Amino acid sequence: MTSPAGVQVRVAGAKSISELLFAPASIAIVGASNDPAKLSGRPLDYLRTFGFAGSVYAVNPLRPEVQGIATYPSVTAIGAPVDLAVIVVPAGLVPAAVADCAQARVGVAIVFASGFAEAAAGGADLQSEVDAAMAGSSLRLLGPNCLGSFALPAKAFATFSSAFDEATAVVDEPIALVTQSGAVGTFIYSTFARLGGGVRYFANPGNEADLTVPDLLLDLAGRDDVDILAGHLEGLRRPDVLREAAATARAADKPMILIKAGRTPEGGRAVAAHTASDPGDDEAFAELARAEGIVRVDGMESMVDTLLVFRPRRRAGGRRVTMVTQSGGAGALAADATVHEGLDLAPWSASDRRGLEQCLPAFGSAQNPIDVTGRLLTDPALLQRVLAEVVAHDSTDVVLVLLGNSDRGADVIVEGLTRAYESTVKPFVAVWTGGNGWARQELLRLGVPTYTDPTRAVRAIGHLVRFSESRASGVRG
Repeated sequence: MTSPAGVQVRVAGAKSISELLFAPASIAIVGASNDPAKLSGRPLDYLRTFGFAGSVYAVNPLRPEVQGIATYPSVTAIGAPVDLAVIVVPAGLVPAAVADCAQARVGVAIVFASGFAEAAAGGADLQSEVDAAMAGSSLRLLGPNCLGSFALPAKAFATFSSAFDEATAVVDEPIALVTQSGAVGTFIYSTFARLGGGVRYFANPGNEADLTVPDLLLDLAGRDDVDILAGHLEGLRRPDVLREAAATARAADKPMILIKAGRTPEGGRAVAAHTASDPGDDEAFAELARAEGIVRVDGMESMVDTLLVFRPRRRAGGRRVTMVTQSGGAGALAADATVHEGLDLAPWSASDRRGLEQCLPAFGSAQNPIDVTGRLLTDPALLQRVLAEVVAHDSTDVVLVLLGNSDRGADVIVEGLTRAYESTVKPFVAVWTGGNGWARQELLRLGVPTYTDPTRAVRAIGHLVRFSESRASGVRG
């Protein structure tokens, strides 16, 4: 059995890609630098900083040791099994390094260097040399032109990403992120981390000379310690594998959230220059995503927003949204967005409104959106009373709360909102605009999906509702 690059795939009984890339027993850094600030020095530094427990080998024929570790002149000279090799040498030296790894029966090699198929002058020929160096071996390759990978459970940081330059601890959540662009992956990871989120597994296949985004998503979809799959593609070389990955995720009720670049001719040219990928027919990809129940988002910000709403692993029982707001104007904007997403913002029945009307000031509104008015500023406990009615409402599938500023009394409001969130299994989303940011960060810390803009929140809710519907119906799309 061979991959599209002509590389022999490991036979049954050998270690899986997950074991080799995300739980390696041993890692070799080929071309390791003594300077931890250099790209070629970061992987070794990260492995030591975060406490990788496996064997670490430094390969550098020009130095007797790097960063306090004795070096080997080659991977074959190590004389012990190597699951993962991180090749950090310049592009021209990569084919020889790959050949060395193949001879040493390394499991997976990661190639950071650029200047291969994406480059105009001789790059395709150089990538062909890499393919030839792998031919006939069981070696698999991530890259070239990639950022590498990391796996938090194993503390296997096989990357030069600057996201970990000053980090001493990282948040571990059951989320896997696979992006064809290293920068896109870093932006998503860093933005999500600033909101308190965490990614357990990350991989960036770059030019996809061997392992592709769909290959990695399929592997990760089968892991019991992954609940959400997120990805970014520029090309789609293995649509059948993506379908299989989506089916595996769907069977386990795991959302797969994807960004696909190259929707336009201009975007397609940018993709070709970046990773030598063919973006293909965007309509065909859109149909594949719809048919397979994949959540497609437009960009990095939308990806982070969507990860936030899926984090609690709650599912919507329908499209009926009840909105609680302290601003009628903000409520109107959010109402427009709700309708645009195809969600239902129907008024409550007269009988259902009676309990609300007893909570609200006379100048408030028990319609939907429910307007608690500026009274919240002087009576912060008002929100908790209203939300008790909302979460108990049988005709509400999703709760959306719009707040702003309110730094005075924010602790009481946050407590009431959190109690309401914890009292229900319904999707529950907050928007907190303005203020000093404490309330928003506290809500995120407590697990409440919280946004700064109602339109972004509603868009994320729309993704969750449609995914929930596809799961409830038992059909794809």
